[in-house]
Amino acid sequence: MSEISFLVVDDNSVALRELADSLRYLGHKEIQEARTGKIRNYDCVISAWNMPEMSGLAFLKIVRNDDRYINLPFFLTDAGFTKAKVIDAGCAAVTGLIVKPFQVETLKNKISTMSKVMEISVPEEVRLPFLEGMKLLEDGKYEEALDLFEKMLEVGENAEIYYNIGYIKTVKGDYAAAIEAFRKATQLDRYFAKAYEAMGRAYKALGRTDESTKSMKKAADIYMGSQKEEQAEGVLNEILEQNPDTINVYNTLGVLYRKRGDYQAALEQYRKALKIHPDQPKVYYNVGRLHVDLNDLEQAKLSFEKALALDPDFKEAQEAMDSIEFGKV
Repeated sequence: MSEISFLVVDDNSVALRELADSLRYLGHKEIQEARTGKIRNYDCVISAWNMPEMSGLAFLKIVRNDDRYINLPFFLTDAGFTKAKVIDAGCAAVTGLIVKPFQVETLKNKISTMSKVMEISVPEEVRLPFLEGMKLLEDGKYEEALDLFEKMLEVGENAEIYYNIGYIKTVKGDYAAAIEAFRKATQLDRYFAKAYEAMGRAYKALGRTDESTKSMKKAADIYMGSQKEEQAEGVLNEILEQNPDTINVYNTLGVLYRKRGDYQAALEQYRKALKIHPDQPKVYYNVGRLHVDLNDLEQAKLSFEKALALDPDFKEAQEAMDSIEFGKV
């Protein structure tokens, strides 16, 4: 067990140190401490639930949305788990819950039984109906599934349940009700990309293009943030089909292709953005960064100069210019 690598996350430095020290006491040496969630190659994640920048639950959902980490052991810690929290964590596929303050023996037992159901688990009266509801959806029994999910909300609100209700409402053509359900899902989980995406399509069905674009763009940004680039690309292209003059979409596609190393495709997207709005300093800055990647520093410098001409206070563009002039690139 001593070869397991841990990422422990907590914005509270005392709790963070206490947990890390407890793991070291148990013989574990590969421990990375962090104040916010950034997943890399770890064997196990232990994260606090309440953190200011991103909650442990939101971090868990982002991790589970990445196919590489779908089975990664992920524990959440909190001073007290309400029934609603237990339900939310269970639906997000948490491995287990650990109550603060930490008991070394309890921590040891949790780690040694990672693959097993934890003592604090999703109640059967919640887990089983949820699975039953998903099965009804797969079988196309929408009315029965809707009744079941709505009854589950009496136990506690949950983003996944609202999403499924929204999906059923969409199938039935009740787009206004679907939007309301998706909105509740995103209020409970602001990183719920699928809910933003589905909400955008519901807005599209009602002819509300601006709201559709806004929701779909939010979904694409979340997908990109969790490295799900194919999903992001699909959503962005769908936006362009209904609104070809959306500059932010071209710019985001440029960023996506640049990350892939497809520099020509990225440059083409930036050019489309500038054709619509030639006065966007952010796009010129991104073009400059692309030319830096291509080691074409003269073109990069010209792009950064254009960005600064449009926005003299553009700090990042000025820093990029300085790096070129002082030979740091």
